[in-house]
Amino acid sequence: LSSGINAEYDWNMVYLARQKNESISTIEWRVKCARPIVSASLSMLHITFNMSVVEWCCLPTSTSDLTYHEEFSDIDLTLLQGCTEFRLIARMKSVLPADNAWQHTQLFRTKLDGNESPFEICLDF
Repeated sequence: LSSGINAEYDWNMVYLARQKNESISTIEWRVKCARPIVSASLSMLHITFNMSVVEWCCLPTSTSDLTYHEEFSDIDLTLLQGCTEFRLIARMKSVLPADNAWQHTQLFRTKLDGNESPFEICLDF
């Protein structure tokens, strides 16, 4: 996990959020595969409050151009075809200052005792 990320429990829910007093935070996953990717399907859920924003970036590790999208569905996953390593990045930020603004961007919010999969990576080789 990158700095600025933690797990919060409230209302019998669990999610990743920014640390208190952080206006922007990122979290990055790096995936390495033994064979080249033929196709990829990713599902990432997030929720925002009070004009906060979660932006997503997914690209081969060899690419340095970080292009963020507010809608995960806008990411062109065909860019992963043929690569063996990729990065998935979530950037969370608040527009409005508030004491509890760190809670306004939530990744993978789900019930504490639930079995949902708010974070899925499916790769074909």
